[in-house]
Amino acid sequence: MYVNRASGLGRATIRNLLSAGGYVSILDMNEEGGQALVQELPEGHAKFFQCDVSDTESIAQAVSGSLSWIKDSGKELGGIIAAAGVSTPAKILDKHGDPFDLRGFDFVMNINVRGSIDLVRQLLPHLTRVEPEKEDGERGVIVLVSSSAA
Repeated sequence: MYVNRASGLGRATIRNLLSAGGYVSILDMNEEGGQALVQELPEGHAKFFQCDVSDTESIAQAVSGSLSWIKDSGKELGGIIAAAGVSTPAKILDKHGDPFDLRGFDFVMNINVRGSIDLVRQLLPHLTRVEPEKEDGERGVIVLVSSSAA
């Protein structure tokens, strides 16, 4: 499973997946926090990869590293959970009647929407190659986490 957030909801999701016997590849920009989280988890069940979801090449490197780790572990990719998110709250018009700066909006959309979709699009071809577990043909799950910031 993939969770691209080493804090907050992502951290809780990671712990939940591990308590169910899962293995988790953790993608986040915060290397110190990500590595510290891995040290708190059952040995060998989680690996951290630094990743900036606003950068396609950074995602590609994290996906490549994660897929190598999955292969080395003898496990299969079981799903994708995209949980990266940021917020720069703003009213469309400020108290002076001036419109907000679109740079903040672009930043939020680049992380929360484009980054999540980019992660899914890079991993999905690998998820579709996993052998189905049941007769329904399911090969895994995709979860896109959102909030009012998205």
